[in-house]
This record gives sequence, structure tokens and C-alpha cells, in this order.
Amino acid sequence: MAATDQQAYLRILIASNDPGVSRHYHQVLKDSYETLFTATTEDTLACLDEHSPALLILDPRLFQKDTTDHICAIIRKAPETYVLIVENKDTRKVEQHALFKAGARGFCMDNISPALLGKAVNLVLQGDYWVQRRLITEAISELARESAAGTSQHFDNKLVNTLTSRELQVARMVHLGGNNKMIARELDISERTVKAHLSSIFRKLEIENRLNLALFFNEIS
Repeated sequence: MAATDQQAYLRILIASNDPGVSRHYHQVLKDSYETLFTATTEDTLACLDEHSPALLILDPRLFQKDTTDHICAIIRKAPETYVLIVENKDTRKVEQHALFKAGARGFCMDNISPALLGKAVNLVLQGDYWVQRRLITEAISELARESAAGTSQHFDNKLVNTLTSRELQVARMVHLGGNNKMIARELDISERTVKAHLSSIFRKLEIENRLNLALFFNEIS
């Protein structure tokens, strides 16, 4: 499949110490995206700094211990890069719930079919998620319970005043369920600009991800 004009400049970093995984993902994505490769934690962090890829496909087997903590740290380090986690049926499952709450955009098996991988990457790059619906429901329910119990972060209405008019517009559209592609089309801006606005919004509102953003506006509405 030929790359579209929008896809042509998108970089995808495949971070895995398993050559078979890297080769499989590269073969599926190479015709539509620019693919980069790393096989160590250090090289992955350096590549994120240097190239700011649109998507990081991350194999947890890069980390010998504290896997969830390492992945969460990478998500915080590169807020403008979407993260898709690779799973392997022969190894311990990653903590999907914790990683999803931290900002991971999806999870897929290392031997995922080319058709499903293409669909997953396309959806994630549009700002959507590639996860089981049950996981989204659980995360939202947990946030709601924490809020009701008074244990979640206190949201200060004054923080909204720190947003620019365009950032407020983007935040409201996300709250209403808009994904990055939809917002970019509606506002006549690029998806990279939408992602930049979201990074600024998260920083100003002192929140971590879109789920917290939805909860924020639920509380102040």
C-alpha cells in the first residue's frame, strides 16, 4: 500500500530486543511509514529525544525488571509520542490496567496479523485506542469512584484560565469524544499541532492523559 501524504512523514519507532518482532512489524509498516529500530532501553530513550516519533511500538522484554515502572516513565518522558505495547503469550502479561491509566494507547500480540496491525496503528495515530472495551470501562469507573471518594486529584477551575482559546477548544472537543484526526479536520490544523496542544493542556491542567481530561471537565461542567 502506498503511503499517503500525511503518513509519509510519520516515524514509527519499533523498540524490541527480539529481531523476529522487529522484522514482523517492519514488514507490515514499511510501505506506509518511516520505521526506526532500537534494541536497548538506552537507545530507545535517545531515539525518542532525537527523532520524536509519532508512535513507539514497545516490547516490554527490553526491561528485565520493574517493567510497568519503566514503561510509565517512557510515556511521561515522551508525551507527544503514542505508545503501543507488544505482548507475548510465552512471557508474563504486562499490567494493562496500570499502563492504560498512565497513557498507553494500546496492546497487541507480537505475532498480530498484518491486517490487524495496520488497523491498530492507524487508529492509534488518529488518537484512538487499541484496547479491549472492558479496559476502558474499568479505568473510567475507577476514576469516577476515586473522584466520588475524594481521593483523586483536586481539579482547580482556575487552571482552565491558563489555557489559550485554541487549547480550550481542543480540550472541549476531546471531552466530547473527538479523536485527533477529527479535531484536526474540524479546526483545519495538523494532527501534530493537535498533539502539541494536548501536551500543553495536560501540563497546564496538571493531568496525565485524556481520561483525566474527561474527568476534569466532568467535574467543572
